[in-house]
Amino acid sequence: MQPSLNYLTIMTADPRPAPAQWRSTVPLYIHLGFELDALDDGKSEVRLRFQPHLGNSRGEVHGGTVAAIVDAAMSQAVRSLVDREMGVATMTMNLSYLAPAKGEIICRGVVVKRGRSIMFTGAEVFGEDGVLACSASASYRILPKTVYDKKP
Repeated sequence: MQPSLNYLTIMTADPRPAPAQWRSTVPLYIHLGFELDALDDGKSEVRLRFQPHLGNSRGEVHGGTVAAIVDAAMSQAVRSLVDREMGVATMTMNLSYLAPAKGEIICRGVVVKRGRSIMFTGAEVFGEDGVLACSASASYRILPKTVYDKKP
């Protein structure tokens, strides 16, 4: 008796979920080495493997590096809720550094209030020791595609 096609498909399918896809191309993300672990329905998770050139004088993740990953995670969470043709611009961003960010860090961003032209977000950054290193909030303006079509 031959196995059904469904059985073969189940047996040969890759059980791992498809990797998350960035909703925008930002050269800084590539330069710093950000990895997008998850992106869906107003939530994101961005990872950064520590490299010495991203650190401060004490060997911890530099606060500016932390701010960059926070902005990336929150803006991607926003982008997951808008058409790909729309633009997203950071309006405000507030960070509270709670502890040194050590080693590989993970930032989880979430949209907390969704509007048509402005979205409010939050984020948390955890060091590889599991300690909450930073808590943040930001607001983002949603820009129509026509903003990008204009020539300088």
